[in-house]
Amino acid sequence: MSSRIGAFLRALAGEVSRGPLMVLAGMLVLVGLNEPALAVAKDPALCFGDAKVAADRRIAACSVIAEDVTGASSLRAKAYFFRAMALDDKQDWDGAIADYGEVIALDPKQTSAYFNRGTDWSNKGDDDRAIADFNIVISLEPSASDAYSSRGSAFLRKGKVDAAILDFQQAIEADPGNGRAHAELGSALAVTGEQEKAIAAYDEAIRIDPTDVTALVNRGIAHAAKGGFDRAIADYDTALGIDPRSADAYAKRGAAWANKKEWVRAIADANKAIELDAGNADGYYYRAVAWAGKGNDERAIADFGQVIALNPNDAGAWFARSLIRARRGNAAGAAADCRKAIALDPKKTGSCDAGLDVGEAVAAETASKTDLASLAKQLEATGRQIRSKEAAAQIRDALKQQVSGDVPGAIASFGYAISLDPDNAEAYYDRAVAAASQGDNALAASDCRRAVELDPRRAGACAALMAGQKAVPATGTSDQSAQDQAAAKILVERAGARLVKYGVDGALLDFDKAISLDPKNADAYLGRSRARTLKGDQAGAAADCRRAVELDRARSGSCEEQPAGDEGKAAPAPDLEQSKQAGAASQTTHPNLSATDDTLAAKSMETKDQRALQAILGGDAWLDMGKYDKAVGSYDVMIALEPDNRFGYFGRGRARAATRDYGQAIADFDRVIQLAPNFAPAYSRRGLAKVTSGDVDGALADCDRAATLDPKARDAHYCKGMASHAKGDAGRAIAAYTVAIGIDPKADASYYARGMARADSKDYAGAIADFDEALKLDPGNGDYAVARKAAVAAKGENEAATAETAPDPVALAAALERGDAFYRKRKYDRAATEYSRAVALAPNEPSNYSARARARMQQGDYDGALADVNRALEIDPSYITAYHARALILIKKREPEKVIADYNRAIEMKPDFAPLYFGRGSTWYSIGDFDRAAADLDRALRLDPKSDMARQGRKLAMAAKKKALASKTSGGMARHSDRQTAASDEAPQTRGSESAQSFFTRGNALYDKGNYDGAIAQFEQAIALDPGFAPSYYGRAQSFALKGDYDRALADYDKTISLAPAEAKVYADRGLVRMGQHDGAGAYSDFEKALSLDPKNVYGYFGRGVIRTTTADYDGAIADLSKAIKLDPKFAGLYKARSRAWEAKGNHQRAEADRKKALSLGAE
Repeated sequence: MSSRIGAFLRALAGEVSRGPLMVLAGMLVLVGLNEPALAVAKDPALCFGDAKVAADRRIAACSVIAEDVTGASSLRAKAYFFRAMALDDKQDWDGAIADYGEVIALDPKQTSAYFNRGTDWSNKGDDDRAIADFNIVISLEPSASDAYSSRGSAFLRKGKVDAAILDFQQAIEADPGNGRAHAELGSALAVTGEQEKAIAAYDEAIRIDPTDVTALVNRGIAHAAKGGFDRAIADYDTALGIDPRSADAYAKRGAAWANKKEWVRAIADANKAIELDAGNADGYYYRAVAWAGKGNDERAIADFGQVIALNPNDAGAWFARSLIRARRGNAAGAAADCRKAIALDPKKTGSCDAGLDVGEAVAAETASKTDLASLAKQLEATGRQIRSKEAAAQIRDALKQQVSGDVPGAIASFGYAISLDPDNAEAYYDRAVAAASQGDNALAASDCRRAVELDPRRAGACAALMAGQKAVPATGTSDQSAQDQAAAKILVERAGARLVKYGVDGALLDFDKAISLDPKNADAYLGRSRARTLKGDQAGAAADCRRAVELDRARSGSCEEQPAGDEGKAAPAPDLEQSKQAGAASQTTHPNLSATDDTLAAKSMETKDQRALQAILGGDAWLDMGKYDKAVGSYDVMIALEPDNRFGYFGRGRARAATRDYGQAIADFDRVIQLAPNFAPAYSRRGLAKVTSGDVDGALADCDRAATLDPKARDAHYCKGMASHAKGDAGRAIAAYTVAIGIDPKADASYYARGMARADSKDYAGAIADFDEALKLDPGNGDYAVARKAAVAAKGENEAATAETAPDPVALAAALERGDAFYRKRKYDRAATEYSRAVALAPNEPSNYSARARARMQQGDYDGALADVNRALEIDPSYITAYHARALILIKKREPEKVIADYNRAIEMKPDFAPLYFGRGSTWYSIGDFDRAAADLDRALRLDPKSDMARQGRKLAMAAKKKALASKTSGGMARHSDRQTAASDEAPQTRGSESAQSFFTRGNALYDKGNYDGAIAQFEQAIALDPGFAPSYYGRAQSFALKGDYDRALADYDKTISLAPAEAKVYADRGLVRMGQHDGAGAYSDFEKALSLDPKNVYGYFGRGVIRTTTADYDGAIADLSKAIKLDPKFAGLYKARSRAWEAKGNHQRAEADRKKALSLGAE
């Protein structure tokens, strides 16, 4: 025996680590052991094979095996299971349930059968039976995430929300990557009214799977429930981009448009929903709301009728039709509908006319004008709290209408608010006030009574209101005067709260009414002066302030802060410098890491001084109107009042940027970031300001930070595009703008910016298309029109310049067809030649280079292929195919970091393309990052559920992760240093062998880390330097086996045996791989050989025992596995395999004992 072989034998004594063999052993238990007869006369390949085969053929094949009572029970159980899955494909739930029952009868521990049967019970609507099956799954497998989430869904359908939430949380704890559990948790939380938490759950579901249409639609509903209709629309847009045939998304988007009173868009979306699904009740409902909003009552009534026809128990539809009919003067029809609505939902009592007072019903019917009643059905599922918020928005609109003189419109809007929130005392009282001003005393009295029932504190105000409608003596009475003064006081106190909740208009109404009741109430004049200041009515504010001082000299101090003077000029703003100096000594900045929102709620919560909140709201209003100087003035006031409030600086920064005062704007955004380091919009705004100021690198840093903090922020990606374009990287700019457009397809500026970047890249056709989109969204924008005209002209010049050199289309097509034909025949050199002809004919067509790169890569010419894809990307930086191709080439060149960078770019531009995630996941796997590998491969599988490669890859990643973890904790696992030292003991000391040894050593190290691709590369280098060094082949064989590349593994095992024919461990390893390949005879021969060479070889007994079980030699199997257990009593797989043999013999007690032992040792 040569010294090298002798060294190899000693190395093998410690070389074969238990981890890889346990992975293979697990595979055998799951695969090999479930196929009892290795030579079945029937057609198991068709039954257990490709799911793409027609279901009827699979059912027939499985029936022969399943119904053969002479067959092995485990084989029959497997056949029933596969037949059940085929029946599932045909949606034959009853048949599938019956077959899963047969599986369970043959194998009561088969969790998959219980789980699938539970799913089918759910499909049939029998949630109780579904829950019973999921209970069993969980009892057998306590960490089964899918079982928890499925049971949670069943609980949710039964209305057991708390139980559902617990199950979804348990599912997430078991598997944080279970996107379905996060999405369902969001649905359950929405039912409880916790919309913020629901949105957070949907966010996580969408992060896991950005193509989850249901999660996107549900998040949109949650945003709408909070009044965030723009965010809702963005979610619906994204959902429709993924699934353009989602009727639900169209219907919900129509509802959001209706909330924004964009009736035409609402009707268009509802029409599309109905076109896609004629039974979509929501489509008819929201279209009815939009028709009502446009004043087309007949169509509204018809559509509400259609809703009722589809769902006669929809109280909201009956209620809404009642209001519309009342508006049309159909009192009888309105009363009938109202009674039906109340019968279905008693909470609607008092919100419509059930026939007791026709006059009052006619006044109330205007409530149907708005859309939020259309959300009644939806929001009943999300809680009364949300309806109250939506009602508040309607009350604000109504108050503005009332101030502008549109009192009938205001009455209608108040009525709509009542339809949203029938217990809103404010809405009833406000409608009473409006109705009284129109002389409708009956409605006023009715509403006042209801307001007092809901809020007894309104008794005084209502008494004053109703008393004011009666004829009273000119002199009045002392009682009346006292009553009026009391009512005025109530109104003044309420006005302060109204200012925040309903805006300035609501407060002005209260102050006006208070002054009409008590003309000597100084507080009322002073309050109205402040409200008028916010409205910009400086003269009115000054007059009110003077009147307040006349009535109460003590108010003079307060009025010094208000506008004064006959000219109506504003009083000087607070001395900002003085305020700054006064607080400088004590000011300490405490960054608020949780300050991330830019909402009215956030402003209200973070602002302590009511005057500061008014200043913010005023500044925002001026900013929206384009009056930037006045906006800056308002924000200055706010900053003086609250120097540590981020919103003052943020608003002022935006206003300064709008006036091109970028230096001061950046300083303001600096302060915002100092106060709120995680506030993404501040980074986006500062980045845009830096771009314009010339600080491109600083801008890129800010834009990247914004995108990191909020990946769904359109402005962050727009900012990245601007910065990249300014840096001269048009390709990255185009990619960033593309992401921004994906987030918000209605942002015209993003199309315009991408068009400019494309024009700079001489992609004039793409630029024109983008300018067209921008003009569709903003037809009157002159800049867009000019840019389009310039692009058209440039395109014409470019075409003229290249007309003489334009390729012959016939010759080009012929070259490409010949190239494709040679490629299919694997004649890659000739294919590359034809593609080169195509390149010569059309040198500016990136796909020609991509095609040649593909052929060159097959030839092994990676440098040439890389040059081709680089050229393709120079021509078109947004050519995704080239990024994908370059990634594949870089894999061959073993540059994984660059590979991942290219996949990142491609995924950013095409986030729903499964092969990109598969490629990136495989690359993560190759460098040992198994968590990221599993996540990407899981994503690929979600996008393409039929991808066997992705499924197998994810299994390998999870197995490798467990193996790597086990290598850190298992004391019985061999150390690579042992085999490394032994392998070098007697190796020839030539320079080549020394180099081979170093590569072999590095290969061992990478193998132990689970980096099998890296290990293979090192072993290959060792083999190239010393082709006779057997350990290198053996190491590579093990690596291939763990990667699932069994053909290559077997070839390397064969080579190892040819060099070391007396090594038992190599035969045992090859036997395991052969068994996994269903080569039972070859595997059995290998295990026999291993045991003849080494009677103490654990894996020889293990493999032979498994095969004996599959051939029904249960006694022989138990004997083999028992010997293996004596040799290695901590090898869990041995107990698991022996339990199967005991079970097959009918000794359930011993089988259960072995199963428990296996579990105690860490088996799954």
